Amino acid sequence: MPITATQAWKELTRLRLLGPNGQSPGIFIVDESPFKEEDDEEATASCGYDFIAGRILPTADIYKEGAYRLEMKFSSDYPFKPPEVHFTTPIYHLNVDKDGLVCIPILQATNDWKPSTILADVVKAIVDIIDHPKIDYAMNPEIHKEYSEKRDEYERKAKQTVREKALPRT
Repeated sequence: MPITATQAWKELTRLRLLGPNGQSPGIFIVDESPFKEEDDEEATASCGYDFIAGRILPTADIYKEGAYRLEMKFSSDYPFKPPEVHFTTPIYHLNVDKDGLVCIPILQATNDWKPSTILADVVKAIVDIIDHPKIDYAMNPEIHKEYSEKRDEYERKAKQTVREKALPRT
């Protein structure tokens, strides 16, 4: 297993703190993890399980009506190399490519990734870039041009994709 059970449990615990609670609507819901019994600290990780999956809950007007599934897959070099993070829910966004890969500096192995980076910080950075697109990290030249020159058209397409493809927030 690329990530140890102890590492996975710590990451999962931090990710759960990003979920909805009585005080906050939250920004992430864990859907899948390496553990069979999720509420037991002594739970054992499933053999060979190498990812954690969940749904982000953006707050930007365009995306706030849906949730978007993310998978965070660990390489054998984790935590020394970043996890591969991609959306499995289609999302029309300046910073997400057609395969669901998202461009954020924190996931760049050569620049900003540090072994001490936690998945909760990755999720926060992804939600932030979904809520506040960054032209400097555009993944598609056509969407970049549309976002820069025809923002109304970009927003229309994004909202249509939310209606047709987004997951429920609960």
